[in-house]
Amino acid sequence: MGLLDELIQQEELDPDLLRQSGSSFQNLSEFEKIQRLIQMELLEESQLLKQLSTRFNLPLFFRTENHVLHHEDLPLTKQLYESTGILPMRFGKKCIGLLSIQSNWLMLNQAAFHLEETVLWHLARQQQIEDLLETSHLSAVKADISATGRIHQIFEEAISRRGSDIHLEPEKNQLRVRYRIDGYLQDAEPIPSALQPQIFSRIKLLAGMDIAVRRLPQDGHYSYHTNGNRIFDVRVSTLPGQLGEKLVLRLLDQTPVQHKLEALGFFKNDVEMLYQASQAPSGLILIVGPTGSGKTTTLYAVLNALNSQEKNILTIENPVEYHIEGITQVSVKPEQGLGFADTLRAALRQDPDVLLIGEIRDEETANIAVKAALTGHLVLSTLHSSDSVTAIQRLLNLGIAPDLLAETLTVIVSQRLVRRRCTHPNVKREIGFTNKNCLRCRGTGYAGRIPVYEILKINSLVRDRIEAGDTGKKLIRDAPELYFHTLEQTAQRLLKEGLTDLEEVQPLLLNI
Repeated sequence: MGLLDELIQQEELDPDLLRQSGSSFQNLSEFEKIQRLIQMELLEESQLLKQLSTRFNLPLFFRTENHVLHHEDLPLTKQLYESTGILPMRFGKKCIGLLSIQSNWLMLNQAAFHLEETVLWHLARQQQIEDLLETSHLSAVKADISATGRIHQIFEEAISRRGSDIHLEPEKNQLRVRYRIDGYLQDAEPIPSALQPQIFSRIKLLAGMDIAVRRLPQDGHYSYHTNGNRIFDVRVSTLPGQLGEKLVLRLLDQTPVQHKLEALGFFKNDVEMLYQASQAPSGLILIVGPTGSGKTTTLYAVLNALNSQEKNILTIENPVEYHIEGITQVSVKPEQGLGFADTLRAALRQDPDVLLIGEIRDEETANIAVKAALTGHLVLSTLHSSDSVTAIQRLLNLGIAPDLLAETLTVIVSQRLVRRRCTHPNVKREIGFTNKNCLRCRGTGYAGRIPVYEILKINSLVRDRIEAGDTGKKLIRDAPELYFHTLEQTAQRLLKEGLTDLEEVQPLLLNI
């Protein structure tokens, strides 16, 4: 009987979840499947270690700091830990090798060969191994191997500078570090190349990724707790480059949000119209634009206005980017059989008043969303489209019948983000000069971002034209009574009020 069968028999693993994950488990060995299940939080690590201990006759490691010492061959220790996730230690004169679920078990013989002595293998939780790297008895290893301190510095600096992403890029003589701040990448202090393997291995271990795989892209995630007790969900992506792997880390703040449209930069009359449209018992409100244009943030501002004890609000996202108290939020996991369409069908059986769908990306999701809006639910979602009228054509191309779309669609907002002028009194807005000591903008002259948006309220005229098969500019031609504000109009208002600069909005206006 295989280990997975034993886990199912002992009710440590739900067979239905295993079957639903079948497509993502193809071509994986049994142990690789177990590692994946741990990453997906479908198996308890400590319970599984007990199973492995019994099956393979391997003792569980119990920390005894007075007797556990680091291995004397630090370069070899470093090499083995980086390449296999196995940590060699000394217990008296004996050599012990600590294995976690995330270690590469196929490398046991190779590790023993390099250590050139008998190795007593012990099973340990990943956290135990990480704790040992931080103990005073392992100070030499910590200095040479553990990259925890440097990673912590990178995260704290990125967060203090309002960074949304961290880019770690190998170069010939250093590891380049850049933060995306207000949509632009800014260089930080580089890191010596010698520390790159430790830093990358540490991050990949934390994110539940295979540290031995360097020539294929990988994705993972974990939680980071800041010095100020904020929690960030860190999404890690690796990509093999000519000079080695590049890591990009997306920082998603898990602090419950209180976004408001007014604070985001929407003008008063548009805020009132959006809030009024969101009070309708049914309909479809769309926020469209490219990746990174702030669509989800705008949707959450609308949700915050709707959030009350009288309403049942559900969100279906991939992943959940922001947390709002009082709202049920579901993060879809296709590898577990929890896709957008299936989750949306289940959500409709939960008696929702309001549904937020992270993105309409296929015909099936589009059809369910429109039918939900048609049957008495308010549906909010995003769509990748260049502008509001193109979004209508995109939905028609996804197979939505013109009469159904005309009946359900209520508002479309197409938006982009530009940098907001720093308003700190220490910043002098003179040509060629900004205060380099300003802690808010750090001399860039900008702090935060503000939307440049196009907003279209669907009225009876547009509905008739959609049903008649009109598309593109025909939908809005010769309609002076139409509530329609263009990107150019909002850009001009932002410039007039001194909220941004011409060089920020000019690239958007050239594409109109």
